[in-house]
Amino acid sequence: MEDAHWPLLTVRFEAGLTGETFDAYLDWRTEWLQRCEPHVSIIDARAVPIRVAPYRQRYIDWLREHERALREWMIGSAYVLNSPEGHMLASLIRHGASLNTPFVVTRTLPEAAAWAAGQFQERGLGEAARRIRAHYALPTS
Repeated sequence: MEDAHWPLLTVRFEAGLTGETFDAYLDWRTEWLQRCEPHVSIIDARAVPIRVAPYRQRYIDWLREHERALREWMIGSAYVLNSPEGHMLASLIRHGASLNTPFVVTRTLPEAAAWAAGQFQERGLGEAARRIRAHYALPTS
């Protein structure tokens, strides 16, 4: 979990994802939501097996619990996934939680960061967009 590039939050889930690790992630996200500041999250789940049912429901429950704050402060989410099944799963989770903030599914972290920078730019957060583009060596748009 990384917040060094706030208002961009980045998390990378590893193949050995545990309930404890996942709950720590949700606690971390809750803390950042409580800042009441616009932000984008990148969730890199390429290493996680698609069948993570206990975490899926826990995530849906968390999204529902924090729906109001997410709608107000979440500019968007980028999911970095390897498979079409992962894309479908991300859509199903968001639909199950009735979350309609912008999101994208990409195959690489730089693609997700470029999307995040675009979201910041569109909302007048040009400095954040510039920092993200510089950090990921992305072209300016």
